[in-house]
Amino acid sequence: MRQESTNKITALYVRLSNDDEREGESNSIVNQKKMLSEYAKTHSMRNTKFYIDDGISGTTFKRKGFQAMLTDIEAGLVGTVIVKDMSRFGRDYLQVGLYTDIMFPEHSIHFIAINDGVDSEKGENELTPIRNLFNEFYSRDTSKKIRAVFKAKGMSGIPLATIPPYGYVKDPENPNKWLVDEIAGNIVKRMFQLCIDGYGPSQIARILREDRVLTPTHYAHSQGRKPRSKLSHDPYHWNYHAVADTLEKQEYIGHTVNFRTQVKSFKDKRSIHRDKKDWVIFENTHEAIVEQSVFDTVQSLRQHKRRPTKQNELPLFSGLLYCADCGQKLYFCRGKSVSRNQENYICSSYRRRTVTCSAHYIRSVVLEELVATNLRKTMATIQANEQAFFQAVFKGDQQARRKQAEKEQKQLNIAQKRMAELDAIFPQLYEDMVNGRINAERFDKLSSTYEDEQALLKQQVMDATQEIQTELDVNAYIRELRKFVRKHINFKTLTPELLHELIDKIIIHEGKQIEVHYKFGLGDLASLVDQIA
Repeated sequence: MRQESTNKITALYVRLSNDDEREGESNSIVNQKKMLSEYAKTHSMRNTKFYIDDGISGTTFKRKGFQAMLTDIEAGLVGTVIVKDMSRFGRDYLQVGLYTDIMFPEHSIHFIAINDGVDSEKGENELTPIRNLFNEFYSRDTSKKIRAVFKAKGMSGIPLATIPPYGYVKDPENPNKWLVDEIAGNIVKRMFQLCIDGYGPSQIARILREDRVLTPTHYAHSQGRKPRSKLSHDPYHWNYHAVADTLEKQEYIGHTVNFRTQVKSFKDKRSIHRDKKDWVIFENTHEAIVEQSVFDTVQSLRQHKRRPTKQNELPLFSGLLYCADCGQKLYFCRGKSVSRNQENYICSSYRRRTVTCSAHYIRSVVLEELVATNLRKTMATIQANEQAFFQAVFKGDQQARRKQAEKEQKQLNIAQKRMAELDAIFPQLYEDMVNGRINAERFDKLSSTYEDEQALLKQQVMDATQEIQTELDVNAYIRELRKFVRKHINFKTLTPELLHELIDKIIIHEGKQIEVHYKFGLGDLASLVDQIA
């Protein structure tokens, strides 16, 4: 035969995709190899070589094994190509025809598809084009069904990601549920904190590299899990994109985000990013790694740094300003023809004319100066009169804390009283069953109900006890407050993270008068400063 005379390779091509596995064992790699080997042996075809693609769709020809075979064909090393059937070769009607009708004849390739009766040396098989077309129809129909299942799964709130984001692992008992990976989760928390501290993604990546923190791929590999991508040469080579992507993922505040990407078509498997408005988000589906306030601050910082023009900048006081008269938020007003010095805030009710209210107009630069002055005065006074400051804070705060503790104590007393009643009910209930006043089924139902109630009450007692202890633990509160204040004592400029960490809200009065309400139960720091001074 020609194969023997030329001593060229007999290429035995084998392919299996995930979809093909549904058809049963007949399409397995092992069975395909066995069939092709026996065929070659029976027909005295020697110098055989396998080219294998496992888990690759037939709609694409960018397959490692297939491309290796094409390289050998173009180099003149191959004389014969054998496949189990035309669907193993490919499921794209036009592409299959390009290879079998044009390329193979140009390179004098003897092409055989065993089960379809295709043998190029025996002449053209009229059914081959029809088979190729039906193979493509099969892929199109399968893709359509998979997309339908995929959409139904995604719309039900089940995560579509096959591998959870860095920081999470799949629950061994429920693969659709994510659990926090403590080690990786702490790295994620650190990345968010570094961003709040003023570091950008490139700087954070550099810090992680210097601290020899394993990249997500290498970390997954070290834990015996399947990594998302191939292992890089440097296990500590964090890059800008990985950090930026982490800082933007809503999964870290406990949400499931589905349909971020989509595949162009059943022939083109490349993923394309969808518009954010087309994402489907399910809130609070798993444990959060970072708090909502931390996440929001980071998003504000990231948006502010990304946008180069004033028209796209995030307002410094976004979400903090409220009208003293109607209680609505203030709008930030700017325009292309408005200078930085003229940018201003006005009452949203006044702007929309929904209620009778005045403008409460205040220029941004004026507000920045007022708030910065208030903060600097407050911080300087605290630094010079720390003891007096904390005494002033607690003078007004202890009463509120004591009232809250008393409220919690009342709830605790009610829960403890009910638990004592349940303790008395159980023996009586058992006695009623023994004496025949209630049957066993009724006893089981009632006892189960009471046990559930008692378990809930025990948890309420534990929570209330802890809350009371927290309210009355003045020393712990002082330590936390000192730590919080000292962190910001020497601030230089106003930043979104500084404002959002310190300030709860700012009330704007007519005449450019403001009230700054701070977090941590500090009340109005400005008035406290005046009292101390």
